[in-house]
Amino acid sequence: MKRKLRFNFEEWSKWISNEKRLSKNTFKSYRTDVSSFFTFLQKFLNTEVCLNDLNKIDKNALRGWFYERLKKGISQRSNARALSSLKSFFLFLKKKKKFNSIEILKIKSPNYKESLPRPLSIEHIESIIDSQKKKKNRWIVKRNISIFLMMWGYGLRVSEVLNLQVNDLNFNNYLIIKGKGNVERYIPILIELRNYILQMIREMPENFDKSRYIFLGEKGKKLNPIIIQREMSRLRTISALPDNTTPHSLRHTFATQLLDSNVDLRTIQELLGHKSLSSTQKYTAVNLKSIEKAIKNFHPRTDE
Repeated sequence: MKRKLRFNFEEWSKWISNEKRLSKNTFKSYRTDVSSFFTFLQKFLNTEVCLNDLNKIDKNALRGWFYERLKKGISQRSNARALSSLKSFFLFLKKKKKFNSIEILKIKSPNYKESLPRPLSIEHIESIIDSQKKKKNRWIVKRNISIFLMMWGYGLRVSEVLNLQVNDLNFNNYLIIKGKGNVERYIPILIELRNYILQMIREMPENFDKSRYIFLGEKGKKLNPIIIQREMSRLRTISALPDNTTPHSLRHTFATQLLDSNVDLRTIQELLGHKSLSSTQKYTAVNLKSIEKAIKNFHPRTDE
């Protein structure tokens, strides 16, 4: 990537971070997507990519990029996001009058079927918790159980849990959650869980920095989400969890249980930290599936 293009790439990065206020994870994904396209383009054009080359890009170049990504097993959902990343970058250049083509901006995202969340049962949750109790390191037992309880019992994203700091626990009986776009929300926390977490912190090795992040790895640094993802992958095998179970399944379970208990969508939206109600409404589809199944199984006229 030549100097002018790199400069504009960094300027765009500042724009999506400061002006568009993308979340930290989305910001990283957008940068990775566009960098991936530049790497592909360098091979496609057989030369180091410069700013002027971008105006020569046609649909064939984009098709080649998507074809290469699909060969690597990258999902349609990720490709849809990658196209959004690329469009964002080109739109930024267009506003700066450094990009003329509008054909790329008209390309539609690849279609993908969004699978409905599959909630876990109470038996699944108990199995997850029980499996942690078999670990030898007691503070890691408490750490993992606390993380799983917070995702299941409060509907938190794994990133929201791992970003929690010790100061966030010191707000009486509430937690301060920093969600997407650094939007804060307050949720009540059971005093038993709060005390359990504080006990976990006290049991950490003495050389750990216990003044900032709550959940730390075995080397005393902020816990990487991949540790929880790997643990959930392990649990799928030993605890007979559904094949598509991920840490996010705990959040789905929380939302579905609230809906089953007739909690209104606005309240669920607030608890989940969704910016848009449409993000929350996908859980109504899960609920309707349950209703449909119940009617088929128990309605008195089903057999007629």
